[in-house]
Amino acid sequence: MGCEIPIGKGSEAPDFITLRHDAQLLRCDFLDAFARLESAVMQYIGRTDVKASPGQPFSQKLTLLQKARDRFRNPKRLDVRIAAIQQLLPVRADIVHSVLEVAVIFDGRVTASKLSFRNSSNAERPAMLIDRDELVAMTRRLHQLAHQFSQQRLKEAAPAAPASAT
Repeated sequence: MGCEIPIGKGSEAPDFITLRHDAQLLRCDFLDAFARLESAVMQYIGRTDVKASPGQPFSQKLTLLQKARDRFRNPKRLDVRIAAIQQLLPVRADIVHSVLEVAVIFDGRVTASKLSFRNSSNAERPAMLIDRDELVAMTRRLHQLAHQFSQQRLKEAAPAAPASAT
């Protein structure tokens, strides 16, 4: 189920309704994966002393979490995970705030379809064109990051001094 459909003599044109339906499902999968990731990050924040409210933007929650990196067993892993999420935040913003379009490109031999997301706050910026396989890979990466956050370990808290009986 690739995005390229060869057009030759006697072959049919792509079914635009099916392309759009598949694109909507891919968009939903991506957004669901991002929601799972945000939930995993918030559950993780709940185990720390980081004060983040559910209404804060996700980017601010990540910044707060990064400031508390000394609480983590392996802060370098946290840095890598947060950097990966921050790279995907602009993609998420475009996907959430744009009208989905399916762009069909024909170069004389092959018709390719790409998902097109126009930035709603900057009309001068060209639309983001994403290949189906790219969106699937990003969705997979989001699932992986959510799983990694559920496995991320904090440093052990210093044991409390035993109470003395007087």
